[in-house]
Amino acid sequence: MKWLRLTLRRIDSFSDIFAKSICWLILVLMACTFYDVIMRYFFNSPTIWAYSLVGQLFGPLWLLTGAYLLTHDEHVRMDIFYRRFSPRKKAIIDIITYTLFLFYIILILKFGWNYFWLSFIREEHLRAMWKPLIWPFKLAIPVGMALILIAGIAKYIRDFHLAITGRALEE
Repeated sequence: MKWLRLTLRRIDSFSDIFAKSICWLILVLMACTFYDVIMRYFFNSPTIWAYSLVGQLFGPLWLLTGAYLLTHDEHVRMDIFYRRFSPRKKAIIDIITYTLFLFYIILILKFGWNYFWLSFIREEHLRAMWKPLIWPFKLAIPVGMALILIAGIAKYIRDFHLAITGRALEE
């Protein structure tokens, strides 16, 4: 059990470090938006790249921080009844829902990889005027889903242990 706890803690730590490093994209988004606003309204010279870059960076930001949200149980859920349940009942409900969730994530991972790979081998460009390569943005889909899958499996293991034994794995 000690190796399992250590592995789960390492998965959590990786999710934390990865998400905190990706969150720096927010500053890039803010800087691009600020620069575009200044150029447009003060110099009457809007950029051709800022709007599309902000749109393209927002998706990876959202996708690549999903594992962090899952690790810290921060995803939105309808918990009218859920919050009143015991930790063991919550774990059982989570096991059922995560079984469906993990299946869905695996599908997105599979199709997201194909989506990225086709874009990569075709050297696909965005249709914006500045025509950036789009595959780096599409790569966030399989990477984000892989991270969410790993964090989901870690959560699944913890919930399974709690449902069986009645106590948290970290105790």
